[in-house]
Amino acid sequence: MSRDKRAIFVFYGVVLLLSLVTELLYIRTVITFLMVLLMWIPGIVGMICSKVFYGKEGSLGIANKVEPKYILLGILIPFVYLVGSYLIAWAVLGDPTTGMNSEILFRSVIMFLPGLLGSTLTAAGEEIGWRGFAFPVLEREFGTRKAVFINGFIWALWHVPLIIGGVYQSAVNPAYGIVSFIVMVMLIALIFCWSRSVSGSVIPAILLHASHNHIDQRYLQPMSTDPRVPYFAGEQGMITIAIAAVIAVVVVRHWRREYS
Repeated sequence: MSRDKRAIFVFYGVVLLLSLVTELLYIRTVITFLMVLLMWIPGIVGMICSKVFYGKEGSLGIANKVEPKYILLGILIPFVYLVGSYLIAWAVLGDPTTGMNSEILFRSVIMFLPGLLGSTLTAAGEEIGWRGFAFPVLEREFGTRKAVFINGFIWALWHVPLIIGGVYQSAVNPAYGIVSFIVMVMLIALIFCWSRSVSGSVIPAILLHASHNHIDQRYLQPMSTDPRVPYFAGEQGMITIAIAAVIAVVVVRHWRREYS
């Protein structure tokens, strides 16, 4: 068995085992610290695996230089598929969103960057593991297409116990919710993997993840009052999936041009 294959089996095996235990504890207790710990399990295991299997050769893409355009795209891409989908859903459903007067809007804009920084601290834990460590190893061992599929599918399944336990994205029918969530996560995983590959750094993926979580959980979900909104917008929404799919097509074309 190759070193890459051993490294990826150990990484996913340890991450999934430790994560399942942590998820079950969180479902039972809903202690915030456990959620933070859960998000850092992939990163911690990834850093250890990088050191054990690759020593000084290991690179998680943390310290690599990155072009500013990928930093900007990392922050803005989630705006496109999340804000776009919510605006369409609210317009179609006539959702009476919470009063967004000029004062609230001003405070929201001012607090966006500090809030994004806080979200970055937790998103970094996942991305250092999923995209910083795992994706490059998967790509070397299985090629880009299989690496993206494996990376996205396992990342999606990693969330499923929380959905089944009713403590995460539980506003929709469970069967629909799990299927739609897996599809959505695999689409954005492609975007995250693309950012890791073309930038040579994990920082854009961290920003993508942080921006996604912050926009959806801090702003858009709380503003929605119609219980039908999650079927159209958000991490399980049909409109979000459609917009993310279009972005994924654009990303794939750019990726091919970069390596053609």
